[in-house]
Amino acid sequence: MVKGMDVNDFLEILGNESRRKILALLAKKPCYVSEISYSLKMAPKAVIEHLEKLEKAGIIRSFEEGRRRYYYIDRNFRIEISITPHDFKTYLISETENIDTDRIVEYVRRIQENMSKELSNFSDIYRTLREFEEIQHHFSRIQNLINKKITEMFERLISEIERSIDDDLEKLVLLGITKGINSIFDLSEVFGLPYKEIERAINKLKSKGIIEECKIGDNIIFKIKC
Repeated sequence: MVKGMDVNDFLEILGNESRRKILALLAKKPCYVSEISYSLKMAPKAVIEHLEKLEKAGIIRSFEEGRRRYYYIDRNFRIEISITPHDFKTYLISETENIDTDRIVEYVRRIQENMSKELSNFSDIYRTLREFEEIQHHFSRIQNLINKKITEMFERLISEIERSIDDDLEKLVLLGITKGINSIFDLSEVFGLPYKEIERAINKLKSKGIIEECKIGDNIIFKIKC
């Protein structure tokens, strides 16, 4: 669970569509107020109010660069909502400790055993129910660990882009592609740069063998060459 944060407060913050759009934008790159306002067609005053709420909740942070203040997502969060005929639970999870992979294998083995059990009385059913709940808790922690590792891989990928690419525009385009912004038009829109400049950077990255072009239906997209 996240210290100092109530899951209901968190859900209320995310219940606002404008704040969700801001977070989706910040997940692509740090942004300043005017940039968010232009991208989302939102009044600067409204953007500032939403950013203040997100920052107060600890979801985002900011830093100054020149005359601009940039906002970015500070850490990993994960919300779990479980709705069943017999239960309703919500969990807000941030960081988690490392998990022993041997224990993961043990959880899987226990699931297989529990699935094949013949339950003949109240005590057996109740005990198995609690075992499944315990396994569910552990897998929730595993999922959060996977999210943490994905973030770490993104950070390593960004560092590698910074290390191996000299041109700033090519860096920006490559970072965008890693975040799923995979067409020239979308890259131009998100980063607010001319289509032709993005196209030139794309062609350079293609000639270096770093990215490749793919056609999906009538659309042309780009991805990192693996």
